[in-house]
Amino acid sequence: MVKLASNDEIIEVTRTLVKAIKQDKSYHDYLTLREKIINNKEIMLKMKKIKELQQKYVKSAYLDTNIELELKKELKALETIPLYKEYIIEEKKINNIFSSIKEGIDILFNNILNINSGK
Repeated sequence: MVKLASNDEIIEVTRTLVKAIKQDKSYHDYLTLREKIINNKEIMLKMKKIKELQQKYVKSAYLDTNIELELKKELKALETIPLYKEYIIEEKKINNIFSSIKEGIDILFNNILNINSGK
């Protein structure tokens, strides 16, 4: 039988993982860009308008082509802003890091469960 780690050991390893994430350059780049986005009135107004259009489009059961066209136009305009494009790139990097961590943990847990169940 595999000896499981104590709660204290799990908490310590988790803290180490969180610390490593917080020290990662991509994480810092993402936070810096996120702050710039939040403080950019033009981008925030566009994002608010897009969100409103998305809600209207959903309420129309995706049938209102005028809303769809306006939504596409606004999204395209937002995506032309260099700061926003840079932010999206960093956001994808961070999401990939988190996804990799989650997948790694899932694999480890599945291995533990398979070992303990005799598979």
